[in-house]
Amino acid sequence: MSQSNIYIDIGNSAIKWRTRESDVYSKRVDEFLLSTLPQADTAWVSAVANLDIVEDIKSLFKEFHLLNSQKKCNNLLVAYDDPSSLGSDRFFAMLGAMNQFPKKPLLVIDTGTATTFDVIDGDGIHQGGLIMPGLGALRISFSKFETTDLSTNIDGLASNTKDSWKNGTQAMLISSINNQIEKFNEMFSDGIVTICGGFVDEIKNELPNSVQIFDNLVLDGLECYSQTVG
Repeated sequence: MSQSNIYIDIGNSAIKWRTRESDVYSKRVDEFLLSTLPQADTAWVSAVANLDIVEDIKSLFKEFHLLNSQKKCNNLLVAYDDPSSLGSDRFFAMLGAMNQFPKKPLLVIDTGTATTFDVIDGDGIHQGGLIMPGLGALRISFSKFETTDLSTNIDGLASNTKDSWKNGTQAMLISSINNQIEKFNEMFSDGIVTICGGFVDEIKNELPNSVQIFDNLVLDGLECYSQTVG
């Protein structure tokens, strides 16, 4: 009888999970309950924060694998001299994207608490990446205007300071993402841009139509890794 698996992505502000058969589920860290997770034999976990929750989750499963980035896995060769300093979310998002588009140059974007970019050439060699503030961090970056309002259904010029700040920080994030997409396309004419993360739905209409949108590439990468190691 085959074992059942669950894949869990623990980030700074949210926890996402799925089984092989299920959709992706997500809860904010402050709303997460252990009882929310379905039963499974084995858990495959990426965690870049909230290690206290990791310990709580560990007790639920017969087998528990908390995974870190590696220098080489499958066809991916990481650019970092110290691969352990590369966030596991970025590592597994790259694996997930490569599984979807083998032997293609890739720009892997994740829009969450931070906005991250990683470039991989067609041979699976990681070219390096960037980390930028996410929308939440941008909105609180200037104390005079700071707000925790993450609404994004705004556009263009504003006639008051509150909306000017919200519109400006949204424009900054979208412009940065589109700038990196443009640079990537100049480097790789046959490349593919993938994106996932908490703000995808809010900004997807501001991105090129060619961008491939995913629920969670980290979970896809965890599943790919689990199949590789058995």
